[in-house]
Amino acid sequence: MVQVDWTAREIRALRAALKMSPGEFAKCVDITPKTVPNWESGRTTQIRASSRRLLDKALSEADPSARARFEQELTQEQSDLEPALELGGDPTNRRAMLLGLGIGGITTTGLRGAVLGAARESAVLTNTIDRPAVDPGMVSECAETLHRLATDYVLCPDLDRIFLELTILRDRAAAAVHHAGRLTDLQHLYVLLAATCTLLASVSHDLAEPHAAIIQTDSAAAFAKLAGHRPLENWVSCTRAMIASWWGPPDGVLAEAEKAGQIQGISHVRMSGLVARAHSQMGNRRGAIDAMDTARRQRDKLPASDSLTDLGPVFAFSLARQHYYDATTYAQLGEWQRAKSSAESVAHLYSPKSTQTWSATLALAQVTLARAELHLEGADAALVLLQPVLKIPAGQRIPQVKVALNSVATDLHRMASTPDRQALREAVRDFAPMKELYGQ
Repeated sequence: MVQVDWTAREIRALRAALKMSPGEFAKCVDITPKTVPNWESGRTTQIRASSRRLLDKALSEADPSARARFEQELTQEQSDLEPALELGGDPTNRRAMLLGLGIGGITTTGLRGAVLGAARESAVLTNTIDRPAVDPGMVSECAETLHRLATDYVLCPDLDRIFLELTILRDRAAAAVHHAGRLTDLQHLYVLLAATCTLLASVSHDLAEPHAAIIQTDSAAAFAKLAGHRPLENWVSCTRAMIASWWGPPDGVLAEAEKAGQIQGISHVRMSGLVARAHSQMGNRRGAIDAMDTARRQRDKLPASDSLTDLGPVFAFSLARQHYYDATTYAQLGEWQRAKSSAESVAHLYSPKSTQTWSATLALAQVTLARAELHLEGADAALVLLQPVLKIPAGQRIPQVKVALNSVATDLHRMASTPDRQALREAVRDFAPMKELYGQ
């Protein structure tokens, strides 16, 4: 039997080589699903002897092509990532290496490893120490970079580049923390780290790595607490609920909302929208309508700007995004005319030059609008509305868009087959999300 010194890198390579989901891999080596991300992120380094034997067995019994993929994954991650992601290395050199990866085009394995590696490091960075003050000019420069990346993420989600630049930004801020320590004048630096990790969580989520995203939110919450920034803590709670809404059962969203407790401001609006969607998925129309009403009342009380929106547009829950949440809630409830009206409001409010909305919001709302039109007007009208979505550049095809399109396919499956519906079904089927295009 093959014997391997199993670390996070080898475990990531094995799961990728076996082409298993975290749940499938957990069953294969007889562990809980929660253990998989802990192993792969490096959070858990002590692996039981029995688990190591099962890992050895899984590799030994794999077919030759899977074993070859395992070696290729290890070689690729070693050459592309380890020099750039080594903890404690020179930050300047490391930034240059990461930028080099971005310029050269990061590989499939590299992207996955980088996402998980960044999550691991964010967790480690919470263990900072007390030392003297930090250069305020550097903090200001980091804040400007964060605002630029938050704007880029909203308007032009080039996820590979944004991920790499965010990792560089986080490392730069972390180097200052390690150099300067946890003094009161470092509050802004902790805010930057919290906001950067939160944005890294969103990017990890978009790259279909929810476990890495949750680890990033853990770090973001820790830094926000160190900074004493309650609005940012609330926003992190919303981000966790958002991740749960895509990757788990709807009651997970309600659990995150309950855990967050009393939240205020724009985060209250966002969380209420997420709760409304969760209730609609559970068939609780009254709960969904009440949550949407709460979101609308809270928005009317909001100030023109606050400490969150100053960090960048991604930290603002725009009216367009609120209408998108309403549209998906109504769609889940089968109230297609209301779903159509809310989705049309997103298109009306959206502008590529605006810093208040996500382009992803428009794409997802457009899919919801097409679903409503399918039920109200027919497949031909729905296909016309889907054309802009089907033409989204490959690098911006986040998996969530494919999930939304799958809802169209599900609706079609429940309808009698006709030529126009078949054409719509084929168009939806042929849409490949970014992760499939990259072969992940």
